[in-house]
Amino acid sequence: MKRLLLTGILCVFFLGSLLAQDRTISGTVTSSEDKSALPGVNVVAKGTNAGVITDTEGKYKLNVPAGATRLVFSFVGFVTQEVEIGNRTTVDIALDPDTKQLSEVVVTAQGIAREKRALGYAVASVGQDAIADRPLADVGRVLQGKIAGVNINQVSGVSGTGTNIIIRGYSSITGSNQPLFVVDGVPFNSATNQRGGFTQGGQAAPSRFLDIDPNNIESINVLKGLAASVLYGDQGRNGVILVTTKNASAKNKPAEINFTQSLFANSAILPVYQNTYMGGFQQNPGYFFSNWGPRLDQVPDNNPLKLNHPFASLSNAALRAEMAEWVANNPFTLQFYPNNVRDFFRTGLISTSNLNLTGGNATTSYNVSVGYNREQGYIPNNDLKRLTLGLGARTQVIKGVTIQTSFNFINTDMQTPPLSGSGGNNAYDAPSVLANVFFTPRTVDLMGWPFESPVTNQSVYFRSPNDIPNPRWILKYYKTPSITNRFFTSNSVIVDLAENLSVTYRVGLDTYNELQENQYNKGGVNFVQGRYETRNITNTIWNHDVIFSYSKQLNENLTLAAKLGGNMRNDRFEQQSATSVNQLAFGLMRHQNFIDNVAGSFTEEQTRMGVYGEVTADYKNYLYANIAARNDWTSTVELENRRIFYPSASVSFIPTSAFEGLQSNFLNFLKIRAGVGTSAGFPSPYSTRNILNQNARAFLDASGNVTQTHTVDNFLGNPNLKPELITEYEAGLETKLFNNKIGVDLTLYRRETTNLITNTPIDPSTGFTSTAINIGKIRNSGIELAINATPVRTDNFTWETVVNYSRVVPVTVELGGSLQEVVVAGFTNLGNFAVPGRPFNIIKGTAILKDANGNRVVGGDGNYLSDPNIRELGNPNPAFNTSWINTLSYKGLSLNVMLEYRHGGAIYSSTAGAVIGRGLSKDTEFDRDATFILPGVKQDGSPNDIQVTASDTHFNNYYFFGDEGRMFDGTTIRIREVSLSYSLPKNIVGKTPFKGVSFSLQGNNLWFRAVNMPKYLRVDPENLGLGVGNGLGFEFLAGPAARRWGGTLRLTF
Repeated sequence: MKRLLLTGILCVFFLGSLLAQDRTISGTVTSSEDKSALPGVNVVAKGTNAGVITDTEGKYKLNVPAGATRLVFSFVGFVTQEVEIGNRTTVDIALDPDTKQLSEVVVTAQGIAREKRALGYAVASVGQDAIADRPLADVGRVLQGKIAGVNINQVSGVSGTGTNIIIRGYSSITGSNQPLFVVDGVPFNSATNQRGGFTQGGQAAPSRFLDIDPNNIESINVLKGLAASVLYGDQGRNGVILVTTKNASAKNKPAEINFTQSLFANSAILPVYQNTYMGGFQQNPGYFFSNWGPRLDQVPDNNPLKLNHPFASLSNAALRAEMAEWVANNPFTLQFYPNNVRDFFRTGLISTSNLNLTGGNATTSYNVSVGYNREQGYIPNNDLKRLTLGLGARTQVIKGVTIQTSFNFINTDMQTPPLSGSGGNNAYDAPSVLANVFFTPRTVDLMGWPFESPVTNQSVYFRSPNDIPNPRWILKYYKTPSITNRFFTSNSVIVDLAENLSVTYRVGLDTYNELQENQYNKGGVNFVQGRYETRNITNTIWNHDVIFSYSKQLNENLTLAAKLGGNMRNDRFEQQSATSVNQLAFGLMRHQNFIDNVAGSFTEEQTRMGVYGEVTADYKNYLYANIAARNDWTSTVELENRRIFYPSASVSFIPTSAFEGLQSNFLNFLKIRAGVGTSAGFPSPYSTRNILNQNARAFLDASGNVTQTHTVDNFLGNPNLKPELITEYEAGLETKLFNNKIGVDLTLYRRETTNLITNTPIDPSTGFTSTAINIGKIRNSGIELAINATPVRTDNFTWETVVNYSRVVPVTVELGGSLQEVVVAGFTNLGNFAVPGRPFNIIKGTAILKDANGNRVVGGDGNYLSDPNIRELGNPNPAFNTSWINTLSYKGLSLNVMLEYRHGGAIYSSTAGAVIGRGLSKDTEFDRDATFILPGVKQDGSPNDIQVTASDTHFNNYYFFGDEGRMFDGTTIRIREVSLSYSLPKNIVGKTPFKGVSFSLQGNNLWFRAVNMPKYLRVDPENLGLGVGNGLGFEFLAGPAARRWGGTLRLTF
């Protein structure tokens, strides 16, 4: 008996020991909806730190500690489930979709993730599929047409040039209207650092968000209104673009490697030239700027037209002697060079390579990314290279403490010939490679004739005075390279202080060094003796945030969530520059190779401190109320104006959840929302105080002694200057219809800016020439509509479609005082203006004289007379913009087509003056022997009956008469994107070393038609000749649009 009892005790002890030991549990997780495997599901032994995630086949294996009795399975978009382990070693489970998740989770201000259904304001999201593998290095251009209410214009199609992004219209005259970029939770400087204005080479400057690799982006969320962006204070007044990189979105999933390789072609969209009429004027041949010469096909073969070669007619005898070979072969037979302009351009090659490694376990995740982009522009010597290195990680150090970090290094190397504004004659101030290309006469061999002297390397061109630079000479001897090294990092610590209470500390650094050069060899027209300029720019942003987060379910109906945070941001901009003139040795670009040198430096620093908070109440998951506010202190205004408080409030109401029976197969979801928000715009540093300029090399005596001078700047500081104040109201609705097949998102808004800051001239007798003042009011009213639908969905085929529509009406309400108008951008006699009661940015310039009835008035010679005053020429703001995106998917094959339509918006085109006014484009291939009678009246009021020639009609009256003749309506139809992709089926991929293989063909900006512009002009109304800034509606020959096409291979390991 004792022996049996002892045996029983030993068995119980042994069984208890077995039960007390760790054990291994394995299984598979699938979706209950379609039985598919779910990778990335979190599997945790409840009450312990033990956990894993499922692999790509939904399988897991977990070592469960002793004492654990339940497993918890959780995955985004599915209901979390707990399962009793019991004595099992295999636990399979099917997760149910969470039907309560009627809207996705989006990232909002300060990185706060919220359900979209709870938001009382508009937020737009763009996923990785709509961003990656595009033939565009600029993330701003990748977003074109994809978000309602976001208007994106490019400076030109030249690789690396800037991009203008405007959200819900212009809110400031002199301040920036560009949105705030926030990358991985940290403010990101996106300035252009222009080398000068649009007449001084500013068009060559890139927007610094060029440093963001679109292929390393996980997602983008756009906060359009002030109710959404109020937690960013004045920095968010123009909207916020929240970029989450793959490095910051490291997820707990099995190790995976993705590699992509893309190759694209890049070509210019050029005017179509005629080859019927030759260079000359008034039907006479000659080497003029213009192409109004005779028809070449009517010249007898036995008596060809001959002229002295233009190099034989050079007015500079020494230069003429250097071109002796060409001078000797005279007279010269005139002939067409049908591709003389087109051959100046090239088809560039774009190569993009990206490698991404990601992985993790239940507590730690990581992401490593490497990207390299090499882009050849359609102009020779226009090249862009970008290397991106990134690392991100997230780990739970101990229970309740999580650390997240991301690091990114970018090297951007850009080179382009100089680009500057041109009116169609020559570049305005600084040289420009494209200013003199487009009006090359058809009888000039641009690519065959020499472009430089063989003796002195001086530029040589077809004009007798040699007073315009040869574009090929500019290509070779004028360069504007820039190299940027950038580092940005975001580091966060999240600590759970108590149940429902946590604190996050986030520190971010964004710093870059940009070296810009302007290299102008001697021998050109612009800088005869040569010029060399360098600018070394360092820009640094330090950003600190501390955020306390609290949430509490007060009862079964009401949940409260609150955030309280503090922010400190410091911006420092430093620039060291040097300018040297009078070059010694040709071709050597070093400051010591120039006789005269001037150095300069500039430092600008700005500090912001703010506190912010928000409270959100959730009543029964159908009524949400949010109140948010921020208080800022900034250093750019005087003490009494430094503190500013901006509140916001919004509400979201979901009737389909509130009223039982309202939800049906027709109406699946309905949300009504409304919000109000405020913000401010502070002046740039040093606007409130007088500035002292120091010149350390003002005077140099015969002994070499330097006398320093100090001068007060011509700008008079205004200590009473106040921030601009912005208020916005918005309302909208979101709905899903017909069993979620159709979704509608509609927003109406109205935004007003008061206390506008502008510079105004003052009497020079004061010792100053200008000052800054607060004036007037601007109002923007708009509509945003996004419709998404799935008309067809079967087992193998799906058709998805999206329509985006936006309309904004900007008005200058008042300017205040005696001000009748303010120049926003451009010249004082041709530019964008703010005029009370008129659309903001109205275009004014020289116009044709009109009588009291609006008839054009002609003079005694039959040509139009000029109005002595500048007049309104057009409204550059489009009436509306819309895009239509269609995706057709059949098994592994997918076709995506994106179309756009822009209605209205006036455009001033210098290209029209250059190629139509000079008789070059196919639009001028009409009977030039015929005469014309210009529409209008004589000065006595009688109908005009005076005949003028074709040359006078086009050159003198339309395209080179003042500015009115170059104005057009910018209505445009466009094929923005086309892509065709194919993913190999799993049964084929399974036989390879890869987890996934896909191919795609893509095209960008494949075709457009500005329907109210001359057919063969092919000017893109999207180009922004004034550069990145507040101007709109001008095309100044800064570069034609680009067409890009190619393919991508994607491999997953």
